[in-house]
Amino acid sequence: MSQQATSERMMSIGLLASLVAGLIAGIGARIIMRIVAVTAHMPPGFSIGGTLNIVFLVLILATIPGFGYALCLFFLSSSTKVSKYLPGSIWRGLAFGVLLLVIGGLPSVLIPLLPREDLSLGIPLLNKSMFAALPLIYGLTLGIAEKAFDHYLPRKPTPAKTDIPAPITSQE
Repeated sequence: MSQQATSERMMSIGLLASLVAGLIAGIGARIIMRIVAVTAHMPPGFSIGGTLNIVFLVLILATIPGFGYALCLFFLSSSTKVSKYLPGSIWRGLAFGVLLLVIGGLPSVLIPLLPREDLSLGIPLLNKSMFAALPLIYGLTLGIAEKAFDHYLPRKPTPAKTDIPAPITSQE
């Protein structure tokens, strides 16, 4: 029996993948913050509460572009002309990560929004490049999670069509 992928299913997969990607990006942000603290020779100040605050803040903030991604995926997959030209999910996620980097990451790297003493912690070029990689990590994780969910989540089965007429039983 063949199976079909509806555009509503693709939207739910996109939303679920954005939650997973947001969680991974939050964990990545916390690791990057710890690397910044280590390169700045700061004493270890790890707390479970602080880590969970950062992870869940990034998770909630990542659902905003993830919802936009899922909406675009919904509209593009519902169009028959456009859906055949869509790249694979990993390439879509990576392209979305590059778009997020261009829209939000590069201006935040080029325009300093923090005080001067915060920007000089540790190795500034390393810090900027690690935080600029977060949108790429988010996009790549988004694509990988979308591909995994598309593969493993059940699809709606299509009805089987047969051209063979039903056998007629002979009456005696």
